[in-house]
Amino acid sequence: MLEDYINEKISEARELMQNDTDKALKIYDELLEIEPDNINALNGKGSALMKVNKYDEANEYFDKSLSICENSSAFLNKGIIFKHLKENEQAIFYFDKACEINPNLENIITLLKNEITTSTDTINLNEFNDEASELIKKGIELKNESKLWDSLEAFLKAIEADSTCESEVNRLIDEIKNTFEKEFIYNDEEFDMDNKIDRIKMQAIRSLVKENDPSKTLTLMNIVLEVDKNDLNTLNHKGGVLFIFNEYQKAIDCFDKCLSIDKCYYCALFNKGIVLRIMNKLPEALSCFDELLKMPQYSNKVKPYHLEILTKLNQNPIP
Repeated sequence: MLEDYINEKISEARELMQNDTDKALKIYDELLEIEPDNINALNGKGSALMKVNKYDEANEYFDKSLSICENSSAFLNKGIIFKHLKENEQAIFYFDKACEINPNLENIITLLKNEITTSTDTINLNEFNDEASELIKKGIELKNESKLWDSLEAFLKAIEADSTCESEVNRLIDEIKNTFEKEFIYNDEEFDMDNKIDRIKMQAIRSLVKENDPSKTLTLMNIVLEVDKNDLNTLNHKGGVLFIFNEYQKAIDCFDKCLSIDKCYYCALFNKGIVLRIMNKLPEALSCFDELLKMPQYSNKVKPYHLEILTKLNQNPIP
């Protein structure tokens, strides 16, 4: 059936979005030739265009989607586009529209709206010494320019310059960490809802994505790992949750366990690279991304991280 074919191709395109946006775009183009008013294909192409920073074109596809039927996905993505363009009132308008249609988006939309309201106006810089204040301002400017690693470095230096700013600056650091956590890669997995362990795994993922409750997620994942300590998908997810809790070494231990089971498990290798970069372990992080670059299907995802670390190492060589 045509509907089954289209749904299958959309799932394929969504999976390709992680590593090969060009191929995903080609699939969406093919689908839109067959069914020009397919909302999922329109939103999918818009999302793929966002991945390659073609925001104006992406916006047109979300507008086309909304002209057919109001839907939360198009509203949410339009909000993200206007947030990126720093048109904050428009962004908040679209975020609110998305939440009206789908209240389950409330947690993620709250995070996105909080990112919009973060500015020097929300922090009383007069409370800190001059060096820390300048570093905080610089960090926020870099964050708004999407130079997240440089922003993170500025915030950490601000804390070193004046420890009294730590509480305020950690809030800004957490927002950057949330951005990186969204970059983590997880394998899509088919769940057998007649299987008790699969039901627990699905509940764990739901508690993280929809309920924004990482503590509950961790508890459920530990239950799964008591039954099967080598469950790759669960170990990888657990590493991501431990990252949220700032348990960096424990997160890496989870990713290493994945890689001891399957040395080519690219999800864990990529996630480990991000955590090592957060820990400022640049050569170790680079080694992870070097390995991933040997797999052409992941190069688009990996190259920006690889280049950032190489640039950093060239500026500040390790003695």
